[in-house]
Amino acid sequence: MISHKNLKKIKDITLKLNKVLDLGGGRHVLPYATHVVDLEPLDSYLVLDPIDPNFKPRFNKKTWLVKDVCNGSLPYKDKYFDFCFCSHLLEDIKDPISVCNEIMRISKSGYIEVPSRQREIFAKSRFFKIKSFFGKMPEIGYYHHRWFVELGSNELIFTPKDGRIYQDKKRYITRSELGRKMTDDESAIFLFWHKSFSVTEKFIGNSEELAEFKAATLKKLTG
Repeated sequence: MISHKNLKKIKDITLKLNKVLDLGGGRHVLPYATHVVDLEPLDSYLVLDPIDPNFKPRFNKKTWLVKDVCNGSLPYKDKYFDFCFCSHLLEDIKDPISVCNEIMRISKSGYIEVPSRQREIFAKSRFFKIKSFFGKMPEIGYYHHRWFVELGSNELIFTPKDGRIYQDKKRYITRSELGRKMTDDESAIFLFWHKSFSVTEKFIGNSEELAEFKAATLKKLTG
């Protein structure tokens, strides 16, 4: 998954560089990458829809590393890569802080994309009240994601997700409240970085902050 609005810029940047890493690979591997790190081998992804079907991938089996990014450091020297592309990985893994530090260690620059916190509290399904009344609670955000992620000034802020957003309708946004789907720009965070970026973890101690975040977000989106 990647925002198509940023794809041309990423292509323009990476095709000028000799060593480009796609960290996380996944269902839509960046074809402009020369190296890939993923949990699954290359053959697992050959049948899926490519990001750029007319472009022959620069990576190959020799430059495809099968590895859990949270299990120890990556086998690359400091600043080995000119650019690291990491799209929709960090929200899934158990230790995004360490992985971000590893990204900065092995790379000179890069691009990170993750779902926005506001998307993680949004239920895009229609007829939310009716479905939940009949015991078919629509999905709020993405159930398999571990983290809320917010963007500061060249900074990624990770907050552990827990079940509190489901306990009170004041803490999540339904489609009827917003009146539409969220746009791609609203649904994700995009960070182009050079040399380094900041990364922090925060915790939500007071549940009222969840309701306050929903109210502020809804005001901003409908404002």
